[in-house]
Amino acid sequence: MTTRKQTSIKVDPRAWEEAKIIFKEYNLNLSDAINIFLNKVRIEGGMPFDIKVPSDRLKKAMKEAKENEGTYHDSLDNLVADLKK
Repeated sequence: MTTRKQTSIKVDPRAWEEAKIIFKEYNLNLSDAINIFLNKVRIEGGMPFDIKVPSDRLKKAMKEAKENEGTYHDSLDNLVADLKK
């Protein structure tokens, strides 16, 4: 077996908790799931799903989210309303 590299990453806590529930259904822990993702990126030679270049509006929202780290929206409607401010 190959030696594993230990790392530390910062993740969205809500995504982390919800993903753990889903991975459990597949009998995977988070380390297994991350390794699957990393190997899929390696095999594909890129991201294993489509990513679009963010619009200026989305870039602004992402910048604001980073500045207000810890601010989450509980619904799409609340997010859109916040973006319109």
